[in-house]
Amino acid sequence: MRFFLVVIASLFLLSFDIVDYALYQKDAGPEKFKASYIYNFTKSFEWPESKTNEFNIVILGTNQSLINYLTEMSSTKTVGTKKIVVKTVNSISETAHPEILYILPDKSSVLAEAVSKYKGKGTLIITEKQGLAKVGAAINFVVAEDKLKFELNKTSAGKAGLIVSSKIEAMALKVID
Repeated sequence: MRFFLVVIASLFLLSFDIVDYALYQKDAGPEKFKASYIYNFTKSFEWPESKTNEFNIVILGTNQSLINYLTEMSSTKTVGTKKIVVKTVNSISETAHPEILYILPDKSSVLAEAVSKYKGKGTLIITEKQGLAKVGAAINFVVAEDKLKFELNKTSAGKAGLIVSSKIEAMALKVID
């Protein structure tokens, strides 16, 4: 019986090594989770062919913590063979053709313009304000049960020219068809 308890306790402690421990540190905050989700989204959508060697993530608005985490992530990770480039802009007119456009809450009034501008161009639009998945964002971060989760709008992703993996559908809190 004692051996059994030691084995169970060991497996439990070992399981913490499998998970990215930094995500669970008290000071990590939701921005680190968002950055991690964003990187995982790069692997969960089928992107249109592109001739550039960069994968552009554009943040519309200012959230220095999120920008720092994304920049740190981009220094060590790639999307296939493409280098991740993180940019910040203050208006939709400053964006050329990002693969991911993250619209911060204070800039959410431009969502309809962004959806129109990037229709069929392979841009994943991510937001974090209640109700925006229903009106055009493909991904919308929400907090449910004190955890960061996301809603997925498959129709919006399809209109953007993206193909959604079943894996991301299963992870979503809510899927809008």
